[in-house]
Formats: sequence, C-alpha cells, structure tokens
Amino acid sequence: MELPEKFEALRGKRLFVTGVAGFIGGALFRRLAAYGLDVTGSVLFEKEAESMRAEGFHIEVLDLVSDEPWERFVENVDIVFHIAATFQEVEKSEDYYEEANNHAVVKLAKAANTASVERFVHCSTVGVHGDVKQIPCTEKTPFNPMDIYHRTILRGELALLEYAKTLGDDGMVVTVNRPAMVYGPGDTRMMKLYQSIFKRRFVMIGSGETLAHLGYIDDQVDSLILCGTRPRSDVHMEAFNIASGQPITLNEMTRMIAEEGNIRLPRWHVPVWLIWSAAVACEILWKPFGARPPLFRRRVGFFTHNRAFDISKAREKLGYDPKWQEKDGLIEAINWYRQEGYL
Repeated sequence: MELPEKFEALRGKRLFVTGVAGFIGGALFRRLAAYGLDVTGSVLFEKEAESMRAEGFHIEVLDLVSDEPWERFVENVDIVFHIAATFQEVEKSEDYYEEANNHAVVKLAKAANTASVERFVHCSTVGVHGDVKQIPCTEKTPFNPMDIYHRTILRGELALLEYAKTLGDDGMVVTVNRPAMVYGPGDTRMMKLYQSIFKRRFVMIGSGETLAHLGYIDDQVDSLILCGTRPRSDVHMEAFNIASGQPITLNEMTRMIAEEGNIRLPRWHVPVWLIWSAAVACEILWKPFGARPPLFRRRVGFFTHNRAFDISKAREKLGYDPKWQEKDGLIEAINWYRQEGYL
C-alpha cells in the first residue's frame, strides 16, 4: 500500500502502537505496517503476541498495570500512538481502571519523553462528554463522564495534557484523539446488536430517538495518523472529537442494519427502567464471582445517552475529512460479520 502524500511525514520514522490486539489499535497498526513503515505494536497477552509475530509483525507485551519500567518499549521511537485501555471489563475494580486508564497514560508519556520521542498521540473517547446536553457537542463542552471507564479515561487525558505543559516549547508534541462510536470490519463490540437484529430478536430499548454518532474505522485511523503528522502548531496540547459527518438516531441506525437483512423491526419498545434495573441486578449478582455479567449499565447507556459532535475543529486543524457514509459503513460491517460466520 502506497504511503499517501498527506502522511509523508511518517516516512523514515519509527512508530510504536499500544493495544494492537484491539479494534482501533489493530486497524491503525496494520495500516501503518501496510504502508511499509517501521512499526512495533504492543498487546497484553503473550498468546496474542505469538499470533501476530507469526504474521511477521514486531510485537511486544505491555501490561498497563505492571510496575516494570517502560523506557525499553519506546527507545529509538519517534512517534507513540497510545490506544490501549481497559474498556468493558466491568468485573475489574476501580483501582484497576484508574491504573490502566489514568496513571499508565502519564507513565508511558514520561517514558517517551525520557527516550526523546517526538510525538505522543493519545486515544481517549468522546465518552468524556457523556450524555451530551449541548448538541452538537464541541471539545469545549463541559465534561460529563457517565461510568468508571469514562471517568478514568478523562482523568488520564487531563493528566496527560497537564504533563505536556511541562515539556517546553520544543518538547514532545502531545495530542488527544477522542473517537466516537467506531464501527466497521473487525469490530466485535457492536456485534450483538447486528446479531439480535438478524436473528429477529431485537427490540428497541426506550424511544430509539437517542442520537448516535458513528465513525467508520478507516476514517478513525486517518484521524489518528493526522494527529501524528500535522504541524505542531495545529495539534500540540489539543484534543479532537472524531466522528462521521452527522449523527443519526438509533431508530435510523437499526433500520439501516435491518434493511440489509430484509428484516422488519418490531414496532413496540421496551421501557428503559426495566432493562436498567435488570442491569443493576446483574452487576450486583456477578460481582462476587469476579465475572462479566451478561448485562450491565454501560450497555444500557447505549440506548439512553445522546452522542452528537461538532467535528469542525478536526476538519480545520487536522484536515480530517470523513469519507464513509453510515449506510455504506454498516453494510461493510455486515459483510465482514457474514464472512467471519458471525451472522
């Protein structure tokens, strides 16, 4: 794959990407490798590392909650893309989330600065704005984190930007990328939604008029690379909300998915309070066993929290230009699920 001119600044650079066993980190890592760039990735487990090494990739094992020093991971590296985070591990303690999503961010940034890394791109989430009250939400909209994941991610983002203030005018460039609801081939987080629709088991929770702002995986990868290549004056100590062109309602999104399967969705909806109560009960019952419950409040929040973002800052400063329309992206995702045997 030829390196596009807009990413030419990556040529000759050594790159390090964390969380490459995950959806976003893996897509970014494989794109950079496909460009023929010198890129190393990190994963949490040795089995994941062995699998990816068998494909010919350079892979390290990095645990975000480990006490080991991390300078060796970023030695002689020019750009770090920090994507790894603890996400839906609801069975983990708040201390674990705090360590992985907050303390680890600054620890890795400090190690990168010590190693004279040029740029540090951190992947946060638009979820730091929670159930948005200002529509569309901008980067300056007050934060409103709704759960342990968003709270700890926000603290990590803010701590990183505070640390960046100490680096000086010619120090390491630090940029925060906040993805919206990323989807597309390779995503398994939204897979249950597709499966329930295709198996004719889906019923909307609530009105369905809640806003969802999607971001196709290829567009999201573009935005991360742009964070690592744009001029310092445009990106240093800046945060960018990243999504597709316009938000859509959950009714619109589920209808697009159903149409691809020639499926008629039920007209009746389930009350939010009923499913929310069930999620709370599941979390309480499963917690003593240290296991992930089949239903939890964060999953219910998908149906109740509005997500709608103004991406004009990313367009202006990053040159970000999302290419994928929602229906086209959803069809690509469906084709991948079918190919993999998930549908």
